[in-house]
Order: sequence, then structure tokens, then C-alpha cells
Amino acid sequence: MLPVPVYYDQATAYVKSSGAWTKGKVYFKGIDLSSLKNKELLKIRQNIGMIFQNFNLLEQRTVLENVLFPLQVAKVDKELAFKKAKDTIPVVVDPDPTPDPEGFVVPEGALTVNEAVNIAKKLKPGEVSKQKYFIKGWVTSFNRNESFNTDFPKYGNDFVYLSSRQDGEGTKTFYAYRLLGKFGAKLPDLECVKIGDFVVISCYMTNYNGIYESSGACFVYQSNNAHFNETFPAFPGCPAPKENKISVTEAENIARSLASKATTSEAYRVRGVVTSIETTSLGSFGNITFNISDGMSYATCYQTYCKTASGKFTNLNQVAIGDTVLINGKIQNYNGTCEPYRAYLEESTNPNF
Repeated sequence: MLPVPVYYDQATAYVKSSGAWTKGKVYFKGIDLSSLKNKELLKIRQNIGMIFQNFNLLEQRTVLENVLFPLQVAKVDKELAFKKAKDTIPVVVDPDPTPDPEGFVVPEGALTVNEAVNIAKKLKPGEVSKQKYFIKGWVTSFNRNESFNTDFPKYGNDFVYLSSRQDGEGTKTFYAYRLLGKFGAKLPDLECVKIGDFVVISCYMTNYNGIYESSGACFVYQSNNAHFNETFPAFPGCPAPKENKISVTEAENIARSLASKATTSEAYRVRGVVTSIETTSLGSFGNITFNISDGMSYATCYQTYCKTASGKFTNLNQVAIGDTVLINGKIQNYNGTCEPYRAYLEESTNPNF
């Protein structure tokens, strides 16, 4: 039996604007509550439900666990409490996911949005998943604020909600926060990600106070958007690192093990392929910022030097998209993105290097 609401007779009781009772009585099932002693009142209260005016659920608990909590406090038998709680919660069944587009081959192990949300729900508020996931879904809406159009040319990222269904029906959505283009490249325009697109994103997940979203570096790995695919060509492949070299994915794992803004004490040699270039003109320092990838992860080589820790590039054509390169430098976790720190380009297949 569910707790029942309590009503008071407005003809015999009223409240001043301050909220203080000045007159009247409150009855519950014919019992005058004002006449009860504390012990009797506590017993009665166990059958009275209360709806808070403000949000007062326990965020670290599920809906079921929130309903169970007062029953546990009242020391109701465990099995009976569970049955009562389950009986009070309506069963919401999400509609079946919309099938993947015909001919679209997703990476092995890619999660649906529903599966991703179920995993993220198990994280504590603020906790980040230990591993990176591929998540497939349909773009159903955006979360663009007033400054978005001003900020977009600078940052080249978007704020996207994904669903397992193309029509957006269902209770589960995943928030791709600051979504970038392929392997961390900036999105050049808003046509690259549109409502109705089917995408596969690559990211870590977090439970941001009940919002299930990406954490740190988040990028579109695949899309059925023709303009996106024209903008970001297929990845050419990257040779496996040998000897004392590591892959971009290994570098990212090292970065994720560090606190934000922390840097390793030792330098690493990271093998990858250049996927995008951020620098548009050489300044007096002669360094270039670009992204590299191994086909799974990406790293931002920020203000990277040429051949030595202080060597200057003399021309932008010394770094080009598609170059296979070796970066030498310490590794930093820059707000969730792997970033070689004070690094230099040691080797490259670029003939101008």
C-alpha cells in the first residue's frame, strides 16, 4: 500500500504569510495528529508520504534505491521493502533502437546509447570511466548557448545529444560535450554534424550529476554525413611503434593516469600520423601545433619544435596531413586531452622536413 497524502480543513485551519500555524487541527485517517505524543506521531509518519518542493533525492542512489531508503530506515523486511518499492515505480521500457544505416560498419564493441548510459549510471557523480568507448547513435539535438556562434570558429567543437533512435524517442540520451571532428580536428562548419546523422564517437564517459556525457577528448570517429566524410578523409594507417617508441593510444593512457595539468617526469617518443594542423602562420618562435593519431586515439602536439627542443620550423609545409611522425617530449594531461609537453618533431616522412 502506498503512503497517502495528508489534507487539512481550510475552514478550520489557516496559515499566515510567514507560514506559521495559528489555528486549527490536522487529521490523518480521522486521527487528530496534534493530540499525539512523539512516539505515536513517529509511527503514523511511517505511512505518510512527502513530496519535497525542492530537489531532495540522493544523487548517488538510483530511483529504486531512493524509494527503498525510508523503508530501510523503518527496518522493513528486506524482501518486503524491495517488493513495495518495485510496485510503486512504473516500468518504463525504451523503444527498440533504430537499426544502423545499411552498409555502415561500426567498430567492434561499439556501444549503443542505451548501453553507454547504463554503464555511466554506475559511475559516482564526477567519476570518469577507466576506459575509452566507441558509442554509436543518432544526432537528435544540440545544446548551443548564446555565445556558440562566436566561439565556434575558434574552438571548432559542438555540443550534441545522441539517442539510440533516429526520432529521439526514449528515455536515454548521451551528451557529447565539446565534440570535435575526426581525431580531434576542429569542425570547420556546422554542416559536418547535423540532426539525423548517424555517428560513432570516441570518448571516456562520466556521470556529471546525473547527466551521462563524454569526459575530456571527444571526437567523431565515423559518420554517415557525406560532407563530414569529404572534409575528413579516411585514416591512412599508422605503423606500429617499435623499440623505445609508444603509440598515441599508449600516450593517451599515460596522460589519463595523470591529474589534470600534470606532466610526466620523463620524455616519451610517440609514433603517429598527422591528422590536422592548427597553426596557420609561423610566429617568431617557429613552432607548429598539430594533431596526431594512430587510428584509435589522438594527441595535440602543442607548439612543437623542429628536430630539437628549441629548433625552429622555417616553413609550414614541413608538417602536412598524412605525415608519419615521431614526437619526442614529456606527456601532459591537459584537461583530459593527451598533449606532448615541450616536445619536438624528431622524425617525419615529409620530404620537406
